[in-house]
Amino acid sequence: MKETSLAVRMVCSFSPQPIGMGIGLIAAMILSSCGQHHEPSELVDPPEIAVETTEAKKEEIPVFAEVVGTVRPRKEARVASKVTGRVLEMVAIPGKRVEEGDVLARIEVGELKAALDRAEAALAQADRDLARYRSVAESGAVAKAEIEQAESRQRMAAATVAETRIQVENATVKAPFAGTITRKFLEPGDFASPDRAIFAMEDPSLLRLEINVAESLANSVQLGNPFRIEVAGADADLEGKVSEISPSADVGSRTFLIKLDLPNTEALRAGQFGRAFLPRGNRTAILVPDASVISRGQMDYVFVVAEKIARLRIVRTGKTLEGKTEILAGLDGGETIVLNPSQELQDGQPIAGN
Repeated sequence: MKETSLAVRMVCSFSPQPIGMGIGLIAAMILSSCGQHHEPSELVDPPEIAVETTEAKKEEIPVFAEVVGTVRPRKEARVASKVTGRVLEMVAIPGKRVEEGDVLARIEVGELKAALDRAEAALAQADRDLARYRSVAESGAVAKAEIEQAESRQRMAAATVAETRIQVENATVKAPFAGTITRKFLEPGDFASPDRAIFAMEDPSLLRLEINVAESLANSVQLGNPFRIEVAGADADLEGKVSEISPSADVGSRTFLIKLDLPNTEALRAGQFGRAFLPRGNRTAILVPDASVISRGQMDYVFVVAEKIARLRIVRTGKTLEGKTEILAGLDGGETIVLNPSQELQDGQPIAGN
């Protein structure tokens, strides 16, 4: 900078000679700056600003073991026909909501209906025979043993009618409980039997989270224990209560199956991915109010007040706990930090009243 000024003074002390248009123009530009005096720029300190402060505190917070699982229905069933025959009609479809006792399908049972007709005819004959024997019993024309045999035949015929009628009624497949049809396994014309399911259904209002817990954690879990639950897609804090604990561990994974009943929430669906948080004691953490953390891009900052000066400090944040943010790095705890820092606050700005 000094050499440049010296060169300008040297040029200013001489008059330019007409040695061509280009050199003359350059000389004119240099001479135009002669005699000008440049003052160095003055730095102005930022004014004091009033802020609200708080303390970065060390607190004991709970530690949780995160265990993943799947949401499943507490009540589900595979519905099959109680009789053998061709599927005559499919009334229900997957996704349909049904009530207990609603008709789901009908099975063709022509042979059973014929058997019912025969049984009813036999019962009618047995009723007539018994009535005739009783009408002549007083005259002594019929032995008591014959009357007892007629009564026995009448009871057997009545039982056969009742049994066959139940079989015919079982040809109409009904919902065992209120719920939703989830799958259909057969179509009209397919052969149905008691060992072939026609539908799968579940009650979506009764759900639970099934988790596999390691041996080291399972011993601390008791029936009825409440745990915090997070389910993907359900924007709500849920609480699940332990309803079942497997008495033995899985041989392959060495884990225990634990089932937690979930509240009836519309956002929950069977098959969703969920997490259960099992307590593992406490640890010490540095916590600051959420309102004191500034996020710029992918970096987080806080203003630390030291000797009445606000200093911007980079921090690494962790989880948010009830309006407070955990600071993993950047603070030692006990520092005074600015709460709700304004946009006007700058690094190095004096703080009023602190």
